[in-house]
Amino acid sequence: MFTRELRVLPSDADLTGRIKLFNVLNTFQDTAELAVGKIEGTSTELYERGFAWILARYEISFHDELPSITQKFTVSTYHDPFHGYNTLRNFELSAGNTLIVSAKTSWLLVDVRSGRPVKPLAHLPEISGGDKAEISPDFTNIPHITNAEREEYITVHKHDTDYNGHVNHAIYFRWLSDYSGKKFRRICASFRSGAKLGERIRLCFEGDLCAVMRENNPRPCAEFMTEEFPQ
Repeated sequence: MFTRELRVLPSDADLTGRIKLFNVLNTFQDTAELAVGKIEGTSTELYERGFAWILARYEISFHDELPSITQKFTVSTYHDPFHGYNTLRNFELSAGNTLIVSAKTSWLLVDVRSGRPVKPLAHLPEISGGDKAEISPDFTNIPHITNAEREEYITVHKHDTDYNGHVNHAIYFRWLSDYSGKKFRRICASFRSGAKLGERIRLCFEGDLCAVMRENNPRPCAEFMTEEFPQ
């Protein structure tokens, strides 16, 4: 398991003094980047080889209060590349001996030129190494929204996008958090297509479901199913 120790900086915290969900997700992504850097190369080096990782599924659970300003915490990650077109990666965020956040993700390796998924082990055999352990390939089924109870509109700005030109997955979670106003115990997400700079986005809410839609496009960019902490 690849592990790094960090501290919550003032810029990481929200108005409650605890680390933002957005920063937790970015810390997970950065930790994965460091973990694979000596195996398959960094994401920019991988792109130069003609490939890119695309996030497909994300399940994150919150077991305790998030760390607060100046508090130290550790982030650990390991992967399981033996699932055909999918590579799975788990994350854990802990403070001391207390597990605070756990997450499971599924990634597709895409050929940049064709835009099609390829089998990671066939094109990046080196990923069979590194910090790995068996991860269950089962993810929660997220129902489609059938009758939105509320809608919010957002325009994609430059700072919402990553170097691939699409909205970064942490931004979708930030939109969900900001516009739902809920404190989550668990979030399940499915990513289907990437929104781009300047596009008009519609957030649709129905009960514990949320769909991120492009305006005038029936195909969702992302779908979420959430579970709140009990009142």
